[in-house]
Amino acid sequence: MQRSKCIHVVGSSPRSGTTLAFELLTSCFDIAKFGDHEISLFERPSQPLGNYVSKQPMDLVHVRRVINWDRNLHCIFMDRDPRDIVVSQHGSRPGEYWCDFPVWERNQQLIASLRDHPRVHICRYEDLVSDPNAAQARIAAAFPFLKRTHDFVDFEKVSQSSQTAQLALKGVRQISTDSVNSWLRNLPRIAAQLRAHPHMAQAVVASGYADSADWADICKDIAPDDTESVRARHDALRDKQGMARLIARLHRRAGSLSQETGYVLRSLVG
Repeated sequence: MQRSKCIHVVGSSPRSGTTLAFELLTSCFDIAKFGDHEISLFERPSQPLGNYVSKQPMDLVHVRRVINWDRNLHCIFMDRDPRDIVVSQHGSRPGEYWCDFPVWERNQQLIASLRDHPRVHICRYEDLVSDPNAAQARIAAAFPFLKRTHDFVDFEKVSQSSQTAQLALKGVRQISTDSVNSWLRNLPRIAAQLRAHPHMAQAVVASGYADSADWADICKDIAPDDTESVRARHDALRDKQGMARLIARLHRRAGSLSQETGYVLRSLVG
């Protein structure tokens, strides 16, 4: 019996549109949805009932290791303008920025080797919200085993999003471009990120989100908002140095390796 296909949704960072992509896939394609909201790639069962979708924004590092040998694994990588990412706020933490530029930067480095992989589809958040049905057609072409049940543009009419997902989405509503270029309404935050990471100006150009680094000139006379992001504030390694930091990293890697070993064993049995 052929194993079911899995589409695992990852992102250029948290707040890159992975929740929207996950909810669109599970609402508008014939998929046995697995996992309530976010779940590690390694937690999926070996034999789910039918094709299914899971998502974990920061799992790209795992996908890169696994996808070449697990031929039933497919991946959607949600890309987004890093300026909009660093000003984005989660519905569960209004008034607080969620993450910082280096998170996006690390995942850009990771995705570089997978851009031409036949089972990896790169979807820009901006393209998804500006023309949902065109984005849906591209996903269907990339993964022909998917069967469309509804149009993406009708998402808010057919969605059965969990409470957790609704918080991340800030409510189920008609897809719109309202959050595109939201960084222009949050220039103090952008000024702070540019001061901390000056190469961000050119990175935005290299990723195709601006024609030149002159875009950063708009922040020249803006007082930076140095408010710490939620992710930075809760970084388990932030207060550790030297050997303590190394031990914490090894402990985290051991946990990931244990999960990965279980995933491999389940895949072999399946």
